[in-house]
Amino acid sequence: MGKRLIGSVGLASSGVPDDLLTTKGDTHGYSSTNARIPIGDDDDVLTADSSEALGLKWSPPSASGTLLKVTKSYTDVSALDLPIYTLPATQALVNVFTDVTTGFDSGSTAVTIGDSADPNGFCKSSDWTSTGLTSATRGAYVLGFQGMRSTSSTTSIIAYGINNGGSTFTQSSTDSSEELDPGGGDTTIGRSQIGQRYEAGQVLIGEDVFQATFYISSPSETSTGTFNAYIRNGLGVFRRESTNSFDASTLTSSFVAHTFNFSPYEMQADDMIFVSFQDGEIGSAVIKVATNNGNITDGEEWEQYNGTYQQKEVASLKQIISYDPSSLTQGAVDFYLQIAKQ
Repeated sequence: MGKRLIGSVGLASSGVPDDLLTTKGDTHGYSSTNARIPIGDDDDVLTADSSEALGLKWSPPSASGTLLKVTKSYTDVSALDLPIYTLPATQALVNVFTDVTTGFDSGSTAVTIGDSADPNGFCKSSDWTSTGLTSATRGAYVLGFQGMRSTSSTTSIIAYGINNGGSTFTQSSTDSSEELDPGGGDTTIGRSQIGQRYEAGQVLIGEDVFQATFYISSPSETSTGTFNAYIRNGLGVFRRESTNSFDASTLTSSFVAHTFNFSPYEMQADDMIFVSFQDGEIGSAVIKVATNNGNITDGEEWEQYNGTYQQKEVASLKQIISYDPSSLTQGAVDFYLQIAKQ
């Protein structure tokens, strides 16, 4: 009897239809009859699973000793973000290595790796430009990796803050500060947001804003919860939320620059950019945002206090606002992810 060879397994030609496999990489399965198992995604492995009709399925590698290589380039960046990997619900990311093989454009000096809940959870800011490519950083274990992240649903692992510079508006003076009280998610409690209002004639009006840097501290160094940033219109209506947030427990008594990334947004007259501590833990210490007495030209300091948006006082936030990003022209990186099955 003639045999058909698949790998090293001989199957009777009469038992398998000639047209059973239709796509490159397809393989055979069996329940009560021969059946096709379609090819999986790149880097998937064939896994035995008794719950599957054919007893097999394609799935991402799950062994903790396996390094999954993911190659990305500047063409994969969208709105300053570089999608890396979607972590399945039954897996956890325990290690990350990066090898930036071609430096990204000049604005990519503070790239972070994480997920939307904690973009700085896996990698603290690192320089991915040509200037940052040294023997000490290429191919290295990512800086500040904070251990395993378990998941209850799929989690998108993303590199944040990849850009090609652009222009900046800066207000660098400071002689005071404003306190933010943690709202624990309740915006009707205390001063949960403090921000800058930009009026008609201000340089940012009509420009695409993509980053905002403010200077923040925790006087007692005991604050807990997260803080992030928002862009809102003159009535407080939501326009953008920062794609990253920060852990308040990492703040010190000194004012330190914290950069919030946004998908590019065209600013309109009276739009506002706020630092928000509304997700801070109730009962934790306040955080402070550096300010300066005196308004900026065509701008005012505003707050959300007990749920109401209003002008705070004649003052302005210490800030660097980046706008009008240029298109990326270069950059390539290999990620090596160590995945563990829960």
